[in-house]
Amino acid sequence: MVGPPLIGWADRIYIAGRVPNTPENLIVWIQNPQEIDPQNAMPNLGVSESEARDMAAYLYTLRGLE
Repeated sequence: MVGPPLIGWADRIYIAGRVPNTPENLIVWIQNPQEIDPQNAMPNLGVSESEARDMAAYLYTLRGLE
């Protein structure tokens, strides 16, 4: 496993431990992860802005187990 599970994404404070977990920052992270953290292992997958917005919207539906 390279990264943490996505469960509870909406409850996280930071993205990559560096920037606040906001929709705008998440879209940047999805499209160009090295812009947020040049040392991370996540590759740039060529995701469009529209696709990144859809992915971000989904991730914000993921709350922690209650």
